[in-house]
Amino acid sequence: MNMIFIISSPTGVGKSTVCDIIQKRYSDMVKRVITHTTRIPRENERNGEDYYFVNEEDFQKGIKNGDFVEWAMVHNNYYGTSKRALYDVLNAGFDVILAIDVQGAMNVIKFFDNAVSIFMLPPSFDEWMKRVNKDNVRYDVKNRLRTAIDEFRYVNYFDYCIINDDLNSTTKLLENIIVSEHYRLKFSKDKVNKLVLKLSKETKKYLGV
Repeated sequence: MNMIFIISSPTGVGKSTVCDIIQKRYSDMVKRVITHTTRIPRENERNGEDYYFVNEEDFQKGIKNGDFVEWAMVHNNYYGTSKRALYDVLNAGFDVILAIDVQGAMNVIKFFDNAVSIFMLPPSFDEWMKRVNKDNVRYDVKNRLRTAIDEFRYVNYFDYCIINDDLNSTTKLLENIIVSEHYRLKFSKDKVNKLVLKLSKETKKYLGV
């Protein structure tokens, strides 16, 4: 079963960076689904690579047409994941990796049995503020921190929690999660049961029973 790996965190923790690294390293296995947003692009962001930047009118049309798997209003802007984009990746035989906010993560978790959720935290407040400022979101940092207080309360709804202290270590942890999840019986039960049945038959035949 192809899976949906949800990476969620408050602003500035590094979820998009980690997802991009994973996609590059495992391009034959994992594809990132780019989300839509109505917010203005930051200086270092490109349309179609970081987000699909759309106007509010087009986003609301998408909501009415049922185009989104999940959507939410965050920091006075809309964010959402396209159904078509997500299913295109799954149907092509890849795992999906999503870097989305906590509201969106909760919606995906509700509707997909094959979703694995990972919450990312910063190692300390001081380090977190360095990253937030580096991401050039200083103009609304207080609003983002208020949202973060609410998002922290959802950490126990996730399957995993990673502290993003060092980018290499964090990426390695996420790699291990992705690989190990493919061996969980919850997701590989059919394959395992077919093999067990075949082994049982052949063993009985060998023993003459």
